[in-house]
Amino acid sequence: MKKQKIAIITSRFPYPLDKGDKLRIYYQIKYLSKRHEIYLISLNTEKKINLKSISAIQKYCVEIHIIQIGFITKLLNLIKAFLVQKPLQVGYFYSKRAHKKIKKIISKIRPDWCYSQLIRTSEYTRHEENNIIDYMDALSKGIDRRISTFPKIIQNIIKREYQITQKYENDIFSDFKKHIIITANDRNHINHPEKKNIYIVENGVDTDYFKPLNKKKDYDLIFVGNMSYPPNIQAALYICNKIAPIIENKYKKCKILIGGTNPHKKIQKLHGDNITISGWTKDIREIYASGKVFVAPMFIGTGLQNKLLEAMAMGIPCVTTKLANQALLANPSQITIANNEIEFANACIQILKNNQKANMFTKEAFKFIREKYSWEIMDNKLNAIFE
Repeated sequence: MKKQKIAIITSRFPYPLDKGDKLRIYYQIKYLSKRHEIYLISLNTEKKINLKSISAIQKYCVEIHIIQIGFITKLLNLIKAFLVQKPLQVGYFYSKRAHKKIKKIISKIRPDWCYSQLIRTSEYTRHEENNIIDYMDALSKGIDRRISTFPKIIQNIIKREYQITQKYENDIFSDFKKHIIITANDRNHINHPEKKNIYIVENGVDTDYFKPLNKKKDYDLIFVGNMSYPPNIQAALYICNKIAPIIENKYKKCKILIGGTNPHKKIQKLHGDNITISGWTKDIREIYASGKVFVAPMFIGTGLQNKLLEAMAMGIPCVTTKLANQALLANPSQITIANNEIEFANACIQILKNNQKANMFTKEAFKFIREKYSWEIMDNKLNAIFE
């Protein structure tokens, strides 16, 4: 099979690996580059990308193009998106100037495929000939699940955004030749009659990097994530304010570590004698390995949680919700399901008290991830779609 030229358009530069979308596209680029020529076009709405980040991606790409979108452009396009009833995330990342540059780059490359990550970048490629979109998850459903978490005064605005985004996901469907999503559950929430044709390409985990480490367990409960992301903020608050007091009342006072980039002010305020907020950590494995139980009370997120894949790959016993496991599909010997604070607390106590049970989860979770969720398996699926 001859090499394909693939132009990949992302809403953020794929490095450092501090967000789920970056992690996914980084490993897709890494593995696709073994068989194809990758031309990366990344939008940048933040500070200038440093040379270290560029060099981490450069070895996998024939060319890298970074297109800056300024603050005024973002602000004006958010207003425009609101007025013309286009999803705010699409408006935020869209720029006519950027579109003109991207069209020029694509015209020069003449790729076999244009690959858009997330609906954020769909406007740039929806009218290209051979195009693929990776929804990742059903953004509209994620918004729907979060409506009740907003102040009542703006809930109608969020509900409107949900409806606009759901319609947009449907409208762009016919503009793309192929479609990808992370889970069957999210595919079911794409409101289009041909949604069954969407390919499922799950997230994976680097099982050579994330593996059990021999490290002292300084913390009873741990949680990791982008700590400015609302579902992660909610989860961390839930662990500290709902689950931990029950464990303390029934068993003992527990030490908690919340790790991950950009901790929100609400998260920073949790820091105290028994709660540590680490912020960004150079080696996230140190956080995973320092905990006895990984707790992920995810009630409003969508898609497959990378944090669960990584924790399980490192052999950390995990407790999460039915919603999160709908994407993961682990069985009771590999993960524990809980859906309220009492169930979470009781599950954590059982693992903390019972080394034999903890060791069973360690062994079974590690085996499950290696067999089902290595990046190599996932990217073989993706490669088949391009070929």
